[in-house]
Amino acid sequence: MSRRARLVALAAIGAVLVTGGVAEAVARHYAADRFADRMEKRLHTGLDVGFGSTPVTLQLARGTFPRVEVSGEGATFRRFSGVDLHAELADVVRTGEGLSVRDSRVSAELAGEALANAVSTMTGGALGQATVTPDPDAQELVVHAGPAGRIAIGFRPVLEDDGIRFERTTVRIGERVVPDALAGQLLGDTPQELDLAELPLELAPERVTVTPDGLRLELAGGRTTVKA
Repeated sequence: MSRRARLVALAAIGAVLVTGGVAEAVARHYAADRFADRMEKRLHTGLDVGFGSTPVTLQLARGTFPRVEVSGEGATFRRFSGVDLHAELADVVRTGEGLSVRDSRVSAELAGEALANAVSTMTGGALGQATVTPDPDAQELVVHAGPAGRIAIGFRPVLEDDGIRFERTTVRIGERVVPDALAGQLLGDTPQELDLAELPLELAPERVTVTPDGLRLELAGGRTTVKA
């Protein structure tokens, strides 16, 4: 093959590769937008959507997405805002009703405002403006309330079938430990549970962990259909 012929062949191959690369980039952007649109309305935040290494043009042609990853910051999750989440969906298939998902796993991180919202919900607002300090060694959340945050209330999250129950542990005013009976009188019968029943994707809580940054909730869901 002459030098000129080789150059023409290489140019043709390069054009095909460039065209294919552009088509793949457009397909990924289109598919990511479609997936994000379905979820952003529920979570009230922008989302990043990934489809793994398999070309999206091929996945679109098949109508099947083996692995979809979704990440977002500052999402609204039930009554909580400021939640960071990462979701992995397996075997997502387009159907007449919408999208069929074989299974899903979600990790949600609550810190800062999200933790304060969780405490307000958990106690029915009885503690007023409170701050929360995670204690990962004790696996507790310490709620600081009252003047100068001198009232410190420990809550240990315990996983239930449809949510999280927060067991009250030690209550302190300054350095003094408040007896349980008196703590019960002071705090009353405020709600100490978070309801996580009937979540999207049929998600159910699997594990809850107190981390140095706050609270991590891991959920898993089985086969379900997300309606268009």
